[in-house]
Amino acid sequence: MARWDQQHRDTASLEERRLKAVGLLRSGVSQSEVARRLAVSPVAVHKWKRTLEEGGTDALRAVPRPGRPTNVPREQLATLPKILARGALSYGFSTDLWTIRRILEVTEAEWGVRYERSAMWRLLKRHGLSWQRPSRQAREKNLVAVKNWKQRTWPRLKKKPTGDGP
Repeated sequence: MARWDQQHRDTASLEERRLKAVGLLRSGVSQSEVARRLAVSPVAVHKWKRTLEEGGTDALRAVPRPGRPTNVPREQLATLPKILARGALSYGFSTDLWTIRRILEVTEAEWGVRYERSAMWRLLKRHGLSWQRPSRQAREKNLVAVKNWKQRTWPRLKKKPTGDGP
């Protein structure tokens, strides 16, 4: 069986995995086989089984994590790559270069929520996006002239070592 899909380690998906393990254990599947099928350690399955015996299925239910809840629902956060794929030009910017400032402006307009720079970096990382430095080249650059200069002018200007060496 394939590895457990754990892109988001939220409490709901972890609970789902534990309850799936309970179903497998109750149907007579061995602990080591449950661990293999769910791509977890046998120790984890052993702990879940012990918790199940001591507290029942409710003991394996998810416990909400403390902290501030997200302002934007997960379904809406999933649209971030689509927003960025449209390009910065489509949002009225002068170039197609995405900067954090621009992303913050667009997401605030789209979602109605203002993020801090550091939170947006984490959000981008969660979606598998990374900071990239654009390759820049001057629009006025004449490649033929540059090649000509390197072949003809540069050798004339380059210092040549004298044969008098130390």
